[in-house]
Amino acid sequence: MRRALLVSALLLSGVGAAGVTGPGTARERAADVPVLVPAAATAAVRLLANPGFEAGLSSWTADTASAVAVVTSPVHGGGSAARLTDSSTTAGISLRGAPFAVLPGEEVTATAWIQRVAGTGGSLYLEFWRPDGVRAAATSVAAGSATGWQQLTVRGSAPDEATTATVLAYSTQAESGTTVWDDVSVTALPPPQRKVPNAAFEQKRNNTRPTEWTVVTAGGSVTSAPGRTGQGVRTTDTSGSGEVSVLSRQVPASAGESVTASVWANGPTGVLYLEFRNAAGARLGTPPTANVPAGSGWRQVSVTGTAPSGTAGLTVRLYSTQAATGTTTWDDVTLRSSADTSYDAALTANAAVLFVGDQRVESYSGVTRVMRPGTKGPNDGVVLSGISDWDANPRLSGSVLPIDGGYGMWYHTTQGTGYVTSTDGVTWTRNGRTTPVSYRGNNGVVQNAAWTPGSSLPRFFRMRAHHTNNPNLPASPPSDNPMRHYYMEQSTDGIAWVAVPGSTPIPGWDVANASWDPVTRKYIAMIKPVPADYAPPSVGPGPRHVWVSTSTDFKTWTAPRPAHMADLQDDALIPSGTSRHGMTPWAEFYGMPAIRYGDQFLGVPWVFEIGWSPNRDNGDPGPDAGRSHLGLAASRDLISWSRPNRTPIVTRGGIDSWDYGFNMSGTTMETRQLQNGEWETRLWYSSFAGEHGCGSANVTAGDCGKATGNAKIGLVTWPTDRFESFRGAGSVTTRPLTPAGRTLTVNYDPGSGGSLRVEVLDGDGNPLPGYGIGDATPVTTNALAPGAAVTWGATSTLPAGPVRLRFTQTGGDLYAFAVS
Repeated sequence: MRRALLVSALLLSGVGAAGVTGPGTARERAADVPVLVPAAATAAVRLLANPGFEAGLSSWTADTASAVAVVTSPVHGGGSAARLTDSSTTAGISLRGAPFAVLPGEEVTATAWIQRVAGTGGSLYLEFWRPDGVRAAATSVAAGSATGWQQLTVRGSAPDEATTATVLAYSTQAESGTTVWDDVSVTALPPPQRKVPNAAFEQKRNNTRPTEWTVVTAGGSVTSAPGRTGQGVRTTDTSGSGEVSVLSRQVPASAGESVTASVWANGPTGVLYLEFRNAAGARLGTPPTANVPAGSGWRQVSVTGTAPSGTAGLTVRLYSTQAATGTTTWDDVTLRSSADTSYDAALTANAAVLFVGDQRVESYSGVTRVMRPGTKGPNDGVVLSGISDWDANPRLSGSVLPIDGGYGMWYHTTQGTGYVTSTDGVTWTRNGRTTPVSYRGNNGVVQNAAWTPGSSLPRFFRMRAHHTNNPNLPASPPSDNPMRHYYMEQSTDGIAWVAVPGSTPIPGWDVANASWDPVTRKYIAMIKPVPADYAPPSVGPGPRHVWVSTSTDFKTWTAPRPAHMADLQDDALIPSGTSRHGMTPWAEFYGMPAIRYGDQFLGVPWVFEIGWSPNRDNGDPGPDAGRSHLGLAASRDLISWSRPNRTPIVTRGGIDSWDYGFNMSGTTMETRQLQNGEWETRLWYSSFAGEHGCGSANVTAGDCGKATGNAKIGLVTWPTDRFESFRGAGSVTTRPLTPAGRTLTVNYDPGSGGSLRVEVLDGDGNPLPGYGIGDATPVTTNALAPGAAVTWGATSTLPAGPVRLRFTQTGGDLYAFAVS
């Protein structure tokens, strides 16, 4: 039964406007498409509806219908092509394909064949779109002067805030003529495994220089500046001899790994450096470099190198050549590596595929994404309140685990870690305790996967942070050095904690979230990093975001890697009125647990909406003031995260409510079967009633609106799998799947009279015989978890994969599917 795997895992652990207004501006156009080194990952075919115009203009949108026609000559392939006739030099003519889903960082390559019939013009665009319909980025290539058919190729990486992409055939505004287009195709490499923090220079902390980059200005200056997309960084060299550069944070890499670094540049000079470094941070050998190519406008620069022996990490340096003067603006750094992985079509039997993220989604049309916030129980969802000074402000991050037929909860108190137990997860008891079980906070408790009843092994592991010398705590033992690290501890009873023998601390500070993945059998740490080469103790640790490290034994951990951070869409969604003293608000991630859930991990980012920061420009985030909310993200590898819907999963109360202010979540979810046979999923969370960094004096000064304090712990629930849906009349098509099972089930709510049919497609998107829309038996009942079985007449089993699934609904909500 599909629930079995899920329960054990959880207990343990319509785009923009049809027209285009001047897409061919210099800031968005590429002179050419660089040839990147082949990576270990292979490109997957992305389905583009009606790519050869054999179905006329179906699935394509023209901004000027009278200027676009389907023709039978000339054609490049098949029997039809699309002709664009541009008779003006002031308004372009465009033809845009249907959108397809993309993941942040996914590298998309689009190709099309074009023939100039008369005049000039003709450009192929690849556009990336935010969920609110705003175009996040665009890249283009113009047709050459050759006669006859020529193939255009354009490549781009999806920005963090992008959820869909489109291909656009365009007749340039400044030119007129007739062009014919045919045989459009799209392929994509999955998001890279190596990420440069703040690679797009959009983070708002240290507003006058690039956050998370080290700046050298011996020969000039470095400033923030308008970039190719959003904000970039500008290097100005005035000396012709002194160095002007920006250096990225170090990210992990391994000896023998082949890496290609790329950046967009707009300026006369500059050099891209790819630097490999050892464990001490020292640069190894002479780094490979690439000069900004001659030309004007934005050009992409790429350099490839192989990590030498002794490599532990790499950095990217954007360098103004010492022998020359000039100003160059840089933007959108990317890394491709031989460590990158290909899209994995394998689908484990019984593993729920949620529509929280787009890892399994090829495209969708006619439907909208809808987040379903959790339901609060009695007492406005509150399950635990403080009772005294030692237990004031009880809050998670922390964990709820099943223990001996009941539950145990480890949580933060004013003075350390509290521990309570419960028989039902709602009513909790302190068992007579009047002190914390530990005078230090915890960052997630997991059960030792090797422990069995009666075993002499420790039953529990936890992470705790040491980042400051708190005079209210016992003196730090020598093992606590250096500061700003996470340390590993173990316990036989969850109450008395000691260091894990032989364990290695992880660099980081403040909040972390530890969890256990029963599928890969790894412990997961989602942390706030402070690399040794970035911030000494006297300097603030910079913006809050999430890195990931894993372990098989809770002793030895992998080098932390960048995983997930807030982006421009998070900034745009901050409620009005958040700004204080005229400061433009911005978002950061205060923390985020990663929880195994079926085919994916669910991340719960704590989105911090910063309205006032007295130390914004010196990197110290401590006194930042603002509220936070809980989002929901999905990933299959803990590195690439997708959040197509940013609606909070917990609806915060009004200003007088307990959860108005600063929301945080636990590190675990629980799925259980109710007495009526239905399944329910629970998440414990907490909140301060007021804002982070906000005292009464701050309220008086106008820094914030409500003083922090009065924290409580609450509980929200969902019908299992029903977090986010595709709603309305339309269709959703998956990427290729190779299921281990043969029986398809769907979690679907028809609403008022809706129905759902499922087609089974081949790799090219064509229905397989016997599995078409006419063969599919409609699902018309409220198919709660574990879902309703899908049939095609008398057929109840899927054909052998790989296959694609197309869900077509007349209404209602499609939440998830699984194959058992």
